[in-house]
Amino acid sequence: MKHKMGLVLLFSFILVIAAGCAQEPVSESGTNEPNHSGSVQPSKNGGTQVEPNKEQKQTVEVYFADIQVLELEKREVQLEFIEDDEKYKKTFEALQNNDDTELVSLWEKVELLSIQSAEDTLTLDVHIPDEAKLGTSGELLALEALTTTMFQFDEINRLEVLVDGEALDSLMGHSELEHPIQREP
Repeated sequence: MKHKMGLVLLFSFILVIAAGCAQEPVSESGTNEPNHSGSVQPSKNGGTQVEPNKEQKQTVEVYFADIQVLELEKREVQLEFIEDDEKYKKTFEALQNNDDTELVSLWEKVELLSIQSAEDTLTLDVHIPDEAKLGTSGELLALEALTTTMFQFDEINRLEVLVDGEALDSLMGHSELEHPIQREP
C-alpha cells in the first residue's frame, strides 16, 4: 500500500512540475503576456528583428564644400533615431549644420518641408529661399553633397527632390534636376 501511495505522490509531483514548466513567465506588469517594448526579439525565420520604439545609433557620412566651394569633404556624424524617416531627417539636418569653419554647408538655408521613404525611394520636399540659392557650380555641388550623403543608405536607390511640392526642372535655376535621381551602379 505504501508503495502505491508513493507512486501516486511521485506521479502527482511530476504533473505539478510539468504544468508549471508549460506556463509563460509572468512579466513586470503581472500578466503572462511577453514584454516586447523596444527590444530585439527572434523572428520566425530564425533571425532577429528590431522592435519599434527602440532608439538606434548610427554613424553617417555628411558632405560639405570646402571654403572655396570647389570640392566636397566628408565628416562623420553620430545619429540617434527610432524610425528610418527620422534617420533620413536627422541626416538632412546634419547636412545643414556645420561647425567646422573650414567647410561650408550648401544646404544650411534650405528649409526641409517633408521627408518620406517608400520602398527604395526617398522623397524630400524643400523650400529654397533666395538667400539659399547658389550659382551653377554651387548647385551642382549641393546636389552631389545631397545624393552622396543619402545614397550611403543601402535601402535608398532613388532620390526625389521636390521644391515647394513640385518636381521642377532645376533645383536653383541653373542645372537640370532628374526626377527621381537614380543611384549610380
